[in-house]
Amino acid sequence: MIKATHDKAVQVDIPAQPRKEPRQARSIALVTAVKQTGRQILEREGREALNAVRLSEDSGVAISSIYEYFPTMEALIAAVFDDYRTEARNELFAGIMALPAGATLMDGITLAFRTVLASHHKKTLFDPAFSVRSTHYDELVRLDVVKARQIWTSTASSALMARFASEITVKDREKAEFLVYQTLTAIPRAILLERPAYLTDDDTPRMLAHMLHALLTAPTP
Repeated sequence: MIKATHDKAVQVDIPAQPRKEPRQARSIALVTAVKQTGRQILEREGREALNAVRLSEDSGVAISSIYEYFPTMEALIAAVFDDYRTEARNELFAGIMALPAGATLMDGITLAFRTVLASHHKKTLFDPAFSVRSTHYDELVRLDVVKARQIWTSTASSALMARFASEITVKDREKAEFLVYQTLTAIPRAILLERPAYLTDDDTPRMLAHMLHALLTAPTP
């Protein structure tokens, strides 16, 4: 797909996607079985072990039925990662809100960065080439060059702002939440694309957390 922006054209390399969404109970169960099996293969054996024949044998779903929904293995990986990312986001939101009473804003921010960075690392383990293409595409969505397929809710930024409201000193809370969201979103993607080894460095979430903590607790003028 090519989309014009001002007087230039931007080439958008769209990652493969499922062919269609299942509608009936039987097809939903079929697609669920295929995705669960695909995820197990990816997590236990890696991308090299995932192919249509292996997927059919392990899931019990005919190859023709697999291709009806997933025209390529990358399309399946995209669906698997979407499910994983949804789980991770929901668990992070719940995890921030469930931190013990003595937890601090720094604890919450560090948890958020650890979870987000781990999610990006997981994508590189699923399929390195797919992780790069899909991350480039996600950045185009963030910049509004292309439209998102999904609108995410229950974000870590809103959870942090609500859970640790008493520690946040910046006056403009709406602006602060926007900056938190963009920091949690854009910087991990930049790390994946430019310095993927940083995703698993122990000090990366701590360094990022200190930066964001300073932003939220800056003295008011």
